Amino acid sequence: MREVAQEERSGLGLNDHEPLDPYALAREHGIPVYTLSDLRDHDLEPDALDHFHGASTSSWSAALIPFDTARIIVENDAHSLVRRRSNIAHELGHHLLEHSFDNVILGEDHKRQFDTHQEKQAKFMSGELLIPDKAARRAAYDNWDNAQVARAFAVSEQFAQMRMYGARVIAERAAKKFGISR
Repeated sequence: MREVAQEERSGLGLNDHEPLDPYALAREHGIPVYTLSDLRDHDLEPDALDHFHGASTSSWSAALIPFDTARIIVENDAHSLVRRRSNIAHELGHHLLEHSFDNVILGEDHKRQFDTHQEKQAKFMSGELLIPDKAARRAAYDNWDNAQVARAFAVSEQFAQMRMYGARVIAERAAKKFGISR
């Protein structure tokens, strides 16, 4: 998966330490991205928009949707831009890993139920796309905090923390091994 993410970043002319624009990657793959607000022009019921822009904002982020032989992404534009970027990267992870759509079902509570393994893969892929492991390790060795990482890669501090955890463990072990104070 790291190799796939690296190839995609390279295809956009990016090195490991530059922020990726997931919208540009979607365009590169011919996947249009629509916001819920965009769908008002395509007969989205106002109640549905109000539902996801109001009390249920956090209940749904984005979806990769098969549309005949093509794919589209629909995103919840009520979220912050940094969250939307990670949502798009996650959905692109499903696309890049060629996940099938036959494992997405609606449960009795009308919530979607997913293949846990595929969700973990897409989460990992989104992390590699937005903050490659090499960049996370360099930031950890340079003792960057979550805010610095978030600014450098245009992600949320929460996303930065998720990506930096393992890299910080590695940096701490290396510092201990070589007697470097951090």
